[in-house]
Amino acid sequence: MVNRKDRLTDKEFKIISDHAGNIDNYQQHHTIEIGQQTLTVHDFLKIDQKLYGLTMQPEQSDEFIVAFHCPLPHQMRVTSKQDVHNAVQSLLKTDYAYPIERKSLDGNQDHVFFKGKEYIEKVCQKHPNAGIHLTGQALAGAVCAYIATEQPAVKKAVTFDSPNIWSSLSPSIQQKAQQGQYKRMLTEYIQPSHYVGLLNRHDQGVGQVKYTVPPRQQDSVQESVKYKKREIDTFLKSAFASMNIEWNESFDTNAFLALVSGEFKANGYSFHPNGSARILDEQLDHNTSFTAMLLQEIHSGRAYAQSGLEIIIKSHLLKNSSYDLQSIIEHEVHTVFEKIDGIDESVKDAVHHVKQELKGLVGFGHYDLLSHSDVEALVDEVRMEQSHSSFYSHEKQLNALYTLRYYEQELSALSRHMYTMGDDYAKADRRLAMQMGIH
Repeated sequence: MVNRKDRLTDKEFKIISDHAGNIDNYQQHHTIEIGQQTLTVHDFLKIDQKLYGLTMQPEQSDEFIVAFHCPLPHQMRVTSKQDVHNAVQSLLKTDYAYPIERKSLDGNQDHVFFKGKEYIEKVCQKHPNAGIHLTGQALAGAVCAYIATEQPAVKKAVTFDSPNIWSSLSPSIQQKAQQGQYKRMLTEYIQPSHYVGLLNRHDQGVGQVKYTVPPRQQDSVQESVKYKKREIDTFLKSAFASMNIEWNESFDTNAFLALVSGEFKANGYSFHPNGSARILDEQLDHNTSFTAMLLQEIHSGRAYAQSGLEIIIKSHLLKNSSYDLQSIIEHEVHTVFEKIDGIDESVKDAVHHVKQELKGLVGFGHYDLLSHSDVEALVDEVRMEQSHSSFYSHEKQLNALYTLRYYEQELSALSRHMYTMGDDYAKADRRLAMQMGIH
């Protein structure tokens, strides 16, 4: 077995997944350097324009890594209603039709899911004692997820931006998934901006579903110069209806245009120094502006695709607002308290100055020179020398302090209520998230 220190990280699985898309790697005994490890190609699968599989083995290991790759559907510009119909028909002739149409994967030996499973079975026959690790992106990741539920030899599967295939699995596999049998073995990483990965994410998750930190700059999806988004939505639904296909709520305008135009970036992942993927949940805590921005972004047109993402975001938004409000109380309100308290010191200085002047008059024996008007003149002189805030109404100061203290208590109570609401929301959503396999 590979030593634990040599286990592949999330980052290395992502690199291997990318290598599967490079046709130059598909040759016997070809070596690929991944970090400090050397992977040697032992076998490969080529099903033209449908599925590619690259079988590699690390040095001094009895385990094999199989990275799958599925080419994207034919890309085209969408500028007319007929373009929409043509693109939908073209797309649904590929194996993307299975997650889009939520078809069952049982019994169809032509689609890439079955071909991938068949290939893994052959690898297992050649290496009966080997452990198999799988990785792939987009539809290839869905192939990995499918095989992981069917093949006991698969010890680990890490996928990136793959559509959820829950609705296409058999009832017996769904039952196992609900019992959590695949969570330790299958990890599905999803970018919040990756439209294929968000497909069917309102369904129950098969393994662990982890949303990652979105890239700082996201390329905009191709927009039709002739039609508005709402019109494209109408054309899409019409195209589905013309083919007697039930409309998939998570297959909306953004997803469609991204698939057929190829204008989204697939490499938007970031990783910690230890190679683990940076998870979105880490970035949401105490980051209200980012949380609100992300929530607004996922509401920009997608229907059900973002529901799993919202489970993570909404409770954070309330709790983060609570943190921000408490921070305002601790810094802004307390600063005002300090300034009001500082008035007392200024007043003490002014009073001390007056007393010293009076002592001077009295100390030199000038009692007869001391009159009421002299004291008023001295006070006026001190008033001119000192800042305006040095002289105040004690009653007004107390009223200001009482009012400010009242506001502080009200804001603190509001902050606590917001946090409690967010925490209750989080607990309820965590229960739902556990059922869906979302982390």
